[in-house]
Amino acid sequence: MSKTVKTVDLSHTAGLYYGPATISSGKVLHIAGQPGNTKDGHVPKDYESQIHLCLFNLRKLIIAAGADIKDIAKLNVYIVDYDVNNRKHARPLQRFFGKHRPAQTLVPVPKLAVPEWLIEIDAIVALPEPSLPPVLPAASENADVIVIGAGLAGLTAALDVIQSGLSCIILEARDRVGGKTWSQQTYDGKGHIDVGAGWLNDTNQSRVWAIAKRYGAEVIVQNTQGKAVLENWEGNVFSFEYGEVPNFDEETRKNVTEIRDMCEAECQQLDTWRPRNTELDAMTFEAFLRSRGASKAAMGTATVWTRAMLGVEPCDISALYFLNYCKSGGGLLIMRSDRKDGGQYLRVRGGTQTLSKGLASSLPEGVLRLETPVQSIVQEQGGSLKVQAGGAVYSATKVITTLPGPALKNISFYPPLPPAKRAWTESLYYGYYTKAMMEFKTPFWVERGFCGLANSFIGPAGVIRDSCIPQDNKYVLTCFMGGEPGRAWAALSTPEREKTLLEQIGKLYGVSNVEDQFLKMTAYEWVHDEYAGLGCPCTTLPPGVLDTLGGDGLRAPVGNLHFAGTETAGEWKGYMEGAVRSGSRAAAEAVKDLNGPITARL
Repeated sequence: MSKTVKTVDLSHTAGLYYGPATISSGKVLHIAGQPGNTKDGHVPKDYESQIHLCLFNLRKLIIAAGADIKDIAKLNVYIVDYDVNNRKHARPLQRFFGKHRPAQTLVPVPKLAVPEWLIEIDAIVALPEPSLPPVLPAASENADVIVIGAGLAGLTAALDVIQSGLSCIILEARDRVGGKTWSQQTYDGKGHIDVGAGWLNDTNQSRVWAIAKRYGAEVIVQNTQGKAVLENWEGNVFSFEYGEVPNFDEETRKNVTEIRDMCEAECQQLDTWRPRNTELDAMTFEAFLRSRGASKAAMGTATVWTRAMLGVEPCDISALYFLNYCKSGGGLLIMRSDRKDGGQYLRVRGGTQTLSKGLASSLPEGVLRLETPVQSIVQEQGGSLKVQAGGAVYSATKVITTLPGPALKNISFYPPLPPAKRAWTESLYYGYYTKAMMEFKTPFWVERGFCGLANSFIGPAGVIRDSCIPQDNKYVLTCFMGGEPGRAWAALSTPEREKTLLEQIGKLYGVSNVEDQFLKMTAYEWVHDEYAGLGCPCTTLPPGVLDTLGGDGLRAPVGNLHFAGTETAGEWKGYMEGAVRSGSRAAAEAVKDLNGPITARL
């Protein structure tokens, strides 16, 4: 599709996230000023939450008109009592635009039409011409169900479909199976390191644990013996017993505990599959914490949560979405725990990709097609679907996609996805999140009485965990870089990245010669992986989406097209368990439609 809007730059404006002027073509959509309120008119008190709601209202209108963000030609942004030193609108707008750069005018105003409004945006959008579906040749292969993606969700879905007696083809863009389970070799080639998903447990993650047992995976219990470490906002470091609140002063310790327990209680009240709470979804998680009296230390602690779990800052995510994400894993405390029943209790000695490889080995010959990226999906009038992928055309009665929401933009759908589905998928975004596995000659942190767990308010690593394989004499600290400190770290060269992490590790564990112990850093930038949707471990939502579209909006089928993947899971969203469960759910939907309901034969 040809571009409807072209940015015109001056010599000094190319680096801005917006353009000084644009040229548009075709019909034009004029959008009246959109405030930052919910569909029911609720207006949050804080400026940042209103920004997110304002942009979501704008997105809904653009989608309803059949256009896209890249079709925006001009924006006017009206901000009450604008502070040039506190430009909180800039980052949400930049993420909203992506690589598109429309013309923009910022207009400071003393007040808007409604006293509670703090921001309002109007827009001019160049409407694209409707696109016609491609004329595809007859399919070279047919199956009852086509599954897109050979990660844990896709492999599980395919095996369930085949077990039901139906035929299936898996189309995978990469040259390997596993998706975000990807294991690479250690320094000497005698062990494995997970650059993607790395943890599971043997109790409430029953589905992935069953896969681990089925394929003989050897597991390692996460080390929690010894002291943990915290680095505060001022860069001061102090240790504390694992599982305890860090040694703040009494008043701060009490506040941190109250905020943690309040978040736990709030998330437990939510429905796992269909969370509803207009007030919570109208505000960012940061605004929620401030409204509950969070201290500076409590904000720092919560920032560690959002960065380490999702790669975002508390001001970037809906309070309802974050609390529901926690509920999906049994609660904040369980999801953050490295002990029995917790999200980080067990690791796989041979790497988690062995689970995906095991599932793939159980597929009948000829089901799996690697290096076959999907370009388009056409739902025909009779209900069947044609899938154009890797230079071939396939047909099926059902298609199950396991791609993350942002990766769906790489596929052309005919007819287009319904507006509600588009609003869901296009609102999903990844933060910045990367793991760097630092290999050392010895487990010096253990020798000094630490379990390896470290939290930092300032980074570059927000969380560090022991990822050793004692049986193989492999000594590894996994450093999690998320949010804004992660982005700053990513801008460095590889030697500078290693240097900053080694300096932080040395400071946290009180070791002066850490460079002498260092062997190798292994990291993979999922933010550059188009098949992963340019991020990991799980997408997030800004305020407004859940309340407007409902919790089922992302996983709801569209005709004969079904949606799976860990972000669609009700339980253990963002984890391997969520991926497996989502694959089984989508397969059950497809099988039920094709075979009819299963009835007991007595």
